[in-house]
Amino acid sequence: MKKYILYLACLASLFFSVAHAQTVSVKGMGTVSYSGFLGSGDKSKAYQKAQISAVERYFADRGQADYESFDSNRDKIVDNLDDFITGTTVLSEQEQSGLNKYSVTVKVDINETKLNVLMRKSSVASKAPSGSKSKIAFIFVGREAASVRSFDARVSQRTEVSTTSSKSSGSFDGVNERSSNAAVKVETGGSTLRKADDAAYRVYPLADQRSAITSVFSQAGYKVVDSDLVLGDKEIKAITRDYSSGSDLQPSTIRSIYAALRAQGVPIFVIATLNLDAPITDPSSGMQRESVRISARALDVSDGSEIASVPPVLQFGLGATNQDAANAALKNGALAGAREVVSRLNAVGAK
Repeated sequence: MKKYILYLACLASLFFSVAHAQTVSVKGMGTVSYSGFLGSGDKSKAYQKAQISAVERYFADRGQADYESFDSNRDKIVDNLDDFITGTTVLSEQEQSGLNKYSVTVKVDINETKLNVLMRKSSVASKAPSGSKSKIAFIFVGREAASVRSFDARVSQRTEVSTTSSKSSGSFDGVNERSSNAAVKVETGGSTLRKADDAAYRVYPLADQRSAITSVFSQAGYKVVDSDLVLGDKEIKAITRDYSSGSDLQPSTIRSIYAALRAQGVPIFVIATLNLDAPITDPSSGMQRESVRISARALDVSDGSEIASVPPVLQFGLGATNQDAANAALKNGALAGAREVVSRLNAVGAK
């Protein structure tokens, strides 16, 4: 009986964790002006404004492209707030009777899964017929600096010097010498040359995040093709080598990737880098905190043009150890990068 009760407790705990993972809590504030006296209708209006404010903040934190997607679906969300909000807690209220203003601050629990479904249904790719949806392959590379070699500045200077001259003249009566001393003039100047730091990176495979990234692209309506199946060992090794020593892929590596993807009929290739910064101690929790900077590009394999690009996005992760914090940061960064790519593909109408 005790084992059965323990089993039920574990099952309930697992269910709670899954449910919790599908919601996110965000704060929002709403303010209204009223005339005469503050009524219940005014409070309700401020309450709804605070809820909308929380949803807007949620999408703003997800990035520009996601906010644009939200903007295009704003009416659907605002008119059906109860479908996307699982709970609202009032944190504070303030009435400024002299100004006839009322403000309320709330914490809103947002059904993230339901919002993602709405975003997916509104994407161009999801609306396309099943047979016409694009295949997509992706490579997400996590890395951190393993060593950095710095170079001293090289200084070149120019010096001009005028020398002292003397002149002698001879005669039968003796020798007369005449000398003139000129001031020594020294002029310094020139240029300073500094060579860029030479950095080597440790590349992290993101195998643990692959399924989550795949889910983001597939939910957006794309057919995800495993990069390990469409790219050969030659391309995979070249990608690792290039990102171990530089910030981008070499042209020869890009050409080889394009050739392999064209042969497999994959028109879209997404490449993303996740650069880990040095870990620090989080002042609030005392845990290790790791930040990661994500940049990504979606490329058209047919002609090599850039379909969409994601400027650097910053994400964080917390953990008991540096490695735990790094893993959390890479996971958060991979999901944020994938969502940002999808949102930008939607914005340009890719399908």
